Amino acid sequence: MNLDLKLQEHAESRPENPAIGWDSGELTYRQLNEQVQKLANRFTERGIRSGDKIAIILENSPELVISYYASMRAGAINVTVNPALTSREFGIILNDCRPEIIITESKIAERVKNSGLDWPVELMVTGPDFDRYIDQGAVEAGGGSRYQEACTILYTSGTTGVPKGAVLTHDNLYVNAEVFGRNLGLTARDRSLIVAPLTHIAAQTNQLNTTLISGGFCYLMKRWKSTAETLGKMEEQRITYFFGPPTMITYMLNEPNLTDYDLKLRLTYTGAAPLPEEIFQRWAKLFGFEIIEGYGLTETSPVVCMNPVEGEKKLRSVGLPIEDVEVKIMSDAFEEMPPGTPGELVVKGPNVMKGYYEREEENRKAFRDGWFKTGDIAMKDDEGYIYIVDRKKDLIIRSGFNIYPREVEEVLYMHPAILEAAVIGSPHPEKGEMVVAMLTLRDGYDESVIEELEPFCRERLATYKVPSEFRVIEEFPKTNSGKIMKTKLKKVAVRQIL
Repeated sequence: MNLDLKLQEHAESRPENPAIGWDSGELTYRQLNEQVQKLANRFTERGIRSGDKIAIILENSPELVISYYASMRAGAINVTVNPALTSREFGIILNDCRPEIIITESKIAERVKNSGLDWPVELMVTGPDFDRYIDQGAVEAGGGSRYQEACTILYTSGTTGVPKGAVLTHDNLYVNAEVFGRNLGLTARDRSLIVAPLTHIAAQTNQLNTTLISGGFCYLMKRWKSTAETLGKMEEQRITYFFGPPTMITYMLNEPNLTDYDLKLRLTYTGAAPLPEEIFQRWAKLFGFEIIEGYGLTETSPVVCMNPVEGEKKLRSVGLPIEDVEVKIMSDAFEEMPPGTPGELVVKGPNVMKGYYEREEENRKAFRDGWFKTGDIAMKDDEGYIYIVDRKKDLIIRSGFNIYPREVEEVLYMHPAILEAAVIGSPHPEKGEMVVAMLTLRDGYDESVIEELEPFCRERLATYKVPSEFRVIEEFPKTNSGKIMKTKLKKVAVRQIL
């Protein structure tokens, strides 16, 4: 079984059940399957073959969902890309995978065109013409891919800050979503609200795919605009299942009129950053059920472990490994650590990616003896519950988005005033972390240059990556080898901010 076959199965067994909805419409499983088939056939007519790539750069929308499944049915590899990126960032990803087709929307198209596309590529822009293009496609079934074939490439920045494409198979995606949904207890009666970006693996697996497998309904919001709007849609759409990073959970709990909404929620799952104990307890007291916290990575489709819905949930733990997934805590010498002792978390199972796209050296570093090395420091207790001790060494997680400091630092170094730059994360009560840029300046510049840096970064980075604070210091603390000591720098930054 794979996601494409499951969609076809539901189109036959529950044709008139609603599959997806949005602010101006709804598609049943039959209608969604027909739209997917028509677009898949248009891709095939266009000459798309197994292994070709189709980039999807869209906000949450029916066009994204249709394109996502149609690319699978045509045997292509979809590459979903965050639409908030700049032209420069688009260029890095698109030039790496070089898709045959890019599907985007009008307000993003100019950034895509300016990203340095130097190969023959077709740009499809959603709107009336795109709708007609789909409608003119044949509805006869065809296409499809084998389970172990590559299905999607999702780009994740490594510790170097350079985006790498994690190659996931049909089997990776289906098995992970099926087990996750079964653990949650999702059914065809459940209704999921998707406001987290569907260009990210978490929303794809934890909401869209797992809800589709269960035969349930997904309501699509383009993005998070306000807490009130999100809660209003939850009430209007009778939402029973919600996923979001702790930032969204916190915003909801801090909404003054929260108790005025008639909510039908019965399940909430969170990940991407640690869930504060106070938030866990407030949610349980208000809603009468506990948030399920878990852990995963793009490279693992993403779910590795999660707290049980019915069993014991341990605060500060990300739970137990899911079915068929093995987890070990290893020393630097790759020896398994005893319970209670931190080490690197490594993973093996049907959820683990094939590897990074055309990154042989990165793949050699990422795998050892069949185990994927996450780079996260964790420990296991006597009952097998996993605790994340520290995220990847320098990773910043802001509102659920991963930010790699070196990428921001490289942009700062483009400014003529910057002598040295070090970007770090500092705790923030709502966003999890804020991005702080610590700087030393070249001769002839003073702190007044700070006023230039935010707009300078905003032109070159997605908004969520732009530092919230720019601080000039006399010199950086360094090791004997001259490497900036970010651990000490973080302590300095926190003291200054507080």
